[in-house]
Amino acid sequence: MTVSAHPIMPGAEPFSFEGRGNVAALLVHGFTGTPYEMRPIGEHLAARGIASEAVLLAGHGTHPDDLVSVTYTDWIADAEAGLDRLLARYEHVFLIGLSMGGTIVLNIAARRAHDPRIAGVVSIAAPVRLGDWRLKILTWGCKVVRWQPWGRPDIKDRSKWAIHVGYSRFRTQVVLELLKLMDATIGLLPSITQPLLVMHARTDHVVPADNAPLIHRLVGSRDKRLVLLDNAYHVVTVDFAAPVLNDEIVRFVEAWTVAEAREDAATGVR
Repeated sequence: MTVSAHPIMPGAEPFSFEGRGNVAALLVHGFTGTPYEMRPIGEHLAARGIASEAVLLAGHGTHPDDLVSVTYTDWIADAEAGLDRLLARYEHVFLIGLSMGGTIVLNIAARRAHDPRIAGVVSIAAPVRLGDWRLKILTWGCKVVRWQPWGRPDIKDRSKWAIHVGYSRFRTQVVLELLKLMDATIGLLPSITQPLLVMHARTDHVVPADNAPLIHRLVGSRDKRLVLLDNAYHVVTVDFAAPVLNDEIVRFVEAWTVAEAREDAATGVR
């Protein structure tokens, strides 16, 4: 992770949970977000004995100025470093990402499609294509409009607005790196072969929900499932639908674990 002169915001720290088996999950937060938004998933997995590690991506969780010197390849490198740490301790790892974090784990899964240690991928509200006309003039526009406020977090549960941990504004030029990440990822989707769970809130004011069926259609995985969630907005991991999302993730991981155990038993692996 890139070192910042600014301290980490309270609640933005990376975290990890121990597990009881040989399976773990890498948790990757979204653009201008922090591991805070992934903690409920980590806690839910830990309750079922599944380990996890949530990374803090470069330029995040400190000060918005820290994003200016960061590239999308830095974000991928941070996530892959977390993945390699988990693979040094666990036999199999699931990749789970929210928003931009979902795009990152899709990118990694595609490039490591032949690594049997990557057991599956969970993409949550991930963007691979955005249709906002303003993006077409962003290269010029970011020189005129330097800062963009987020406003209220895109969370339906208003009780979570004040406690959300992330940037409330960002430098517009940083969006160019997000667009580069999307461009670098969408063409890789057919290379993904791992089991895949795609989830998205039907009402998402940040990333259009039609990204979810697009991802589901383009990936090369034979085992893939699309789940559209109600009663939530973009940051679904901390919204009203979070319990449904968490249960889907645990079911996805445990289904693979059971299938793997049966296969090992059938082949005599101990």
